[in-house]
Parts: sequence; C-alpha cells; structure tokens
Amino acid sequence: MSKKEKKDELKEGKTILEKPSKPVRIRWSHADSANNHYSFYRCSCGTEFVTRDSQIRSGKTSSCGCFAKKVRAYNVQKARIEKHLKEIETLSEVKKRKFLKDKYSRQYTKILIELSEK
Repeated sequence: MSKKEKKDELKEGKTILEKPSKPVRIRWSHADSANNHYSFYRCSCGTEFVTRDSQIRSGKTSSCGCFAKKVRAYNVQKARIEKHLKEIETLSEVKKRKFLKDKYSRQYTKILIELSEK
C-alpha cells in the first residue's frame, strides 16, 4: 500500500469517526515538582479526567481515551470484515450465499454480500 493510499484511508476514517471537540477545563488540580500544571477537564463524552495543561494546548490529548477506544474498535471490525471478504472471494455465488447463511447472522451476511459485489 502506497503512502497516498494510506493517507486516503486515514481521511476516510476521520469522516466515519469524528474527532472529539477540545476538552473543557473545569478547574486546576495541582503542579508537580517539575512545575507542570495539571487540571481537571471534561471530555465531549462527559467524562472528567486529569491531564497536564500543556498536553491539551499542544493537541496531544484530545479526549479522555474514548476516541482511541472507538478507533481501535473500528480498526478491529474493519480487519474482521476484510478477512471474511477474502475468505468468501474464492467461492461461487451459490456456495457463497450458503456459506454466509450458515456461518454469519442475516444482517452481517447482507453487509458482506454488498461489500463483495463492489
């Protein structure tokens, strides 16, 4: 896969998984011995978390961790579907439908058939 294809794939992922809005600062928490300031923030999902103020300003922290969980779940699901598509690619049309009906749920079968016909 070329770099351009990877970039296009990442852009697609961003449309499916919307990046959360910047966390809102609630109150100051503490400063450590290196004079790093920490505050309580509220994520767009509603969770409160503590992080270093400079991490929010630089953009390295954009959520409480909920966005990373969504991205991981999306990537696992995408990989699973790609694996199943490769598996059914070699089958004829009649065998494909029988195989899918026996192995997967009705809704998942519809998704796989739609994707395999593209």
